[in-house]
Amino acid sequence: MTKRLAVPLCFFVMIAAGCDSDRISKLEKENQEMKAKLDKSNAAIEYDLQAKCSKDARVWFNENWQRDKDTLLLDYSNHYNVKQNKCFILIEYHFNSHLAYTGGNSWTNDMTLMNVYENSKYAEFTENHITNWKPTIETREEVITCDVLGEKCKTADEFNNLSRPYMND
Repeated sequence: MTKRLAVPLCFFVMIAAGCDSDRISKLEKENQEMKAKLDKSNAAIEYDLQAKCSKDARVWFNENWQRDKDTLLLDYSNHYNVKQNKCFILIEYHFNSHLAYTGGNSWTNDMTLMNVYENSKYAEFTENHITNWKPTIETREEVITCDVLGEKCKTADEFNNLSRPYMND
């Protein structure tokens, strides 16, 4: 008796499976279409967040930084970090530092990585560049500060490498 039931049951399962393959492929197609719509929507949202970050970074920069008579360079770049859902600004400030002997030249390079919305510092790099002309020509660079979220560094390249993930992801 079980053999008699097994044959019709197998036949029914094979027919149902055949019908389900059409349904499965239709569901897979619908799933792909929904994923494409979601990706498009996410891209639009991400674009809006990048634009908002750019606008807010400019406002933050203008409120917190200004040139003076010793300013050689004051500029910034900003980036909306998708992975962290944060808006970062990297400020680069070069200014005459007056550390050289009379007749010499000196300037300081200061780079600061900030979270715009939290107004919190993530990284800082400060380096003096000093050129003295007398008694002999002497040029030297000295790193004063190099820190990215507590991780110490020794050069501008190291600073850039450590801060790159915040400005690129």
